[in-house]
Amino acid sequence: MTSSSRRRAKRSKTSSSADPSTPTSDARNVNLNETLDVDEQIQEELARPTGRRKGTGKKTVESSSDLELKDDFEEMNRRLQDIRDLGHKRWEIMKDRVLETKKFNELQEARQMEKDIEFLSKPIDHLQGDALILAQMRRQKIREKYGL
Repeated sequence: MTSSSRRRAKRSKTSSSADPSTPTSDARNVNLNETLDVDEQIQEELARPTGRRKGTGKKTVESSSDLELKDDFEEMNRRLQDIRDLGHKRWEIMKDRVLETKKFNELQEARQMEKDIEFLSKPIDHLQGDALILAQMRRQKIREKYGL
């Protein structure tokens, strides 16, 4: 072997070279019938340039620990959704209770107003002493309450 042929073998080929006998990094000149031992295959896998992935597009087989983690994650997600749903239901119940309390208070105020008007319409001429003073004070409070 001459020194010039050794130099050629050590040099890396650029894509502009037109010599097909020179080995390239291109996959077009690979002999598929050639068998490699395991050490050479490992060396080839390590020599791949970064940015390329071996086996892209293939589905990876999930290990049992991955499946357990996935199941745990799905369980936690389901629980969080249940908690969120319960919180939403609780919020709706609280809104309904507030509306019911508001309606109840309005009904109570309406009943109280009826009683107050009824009290104002009754005569108090027949009362004497403290009873008369209390009736007059109550009438005054009712008038102030309703702006009468």
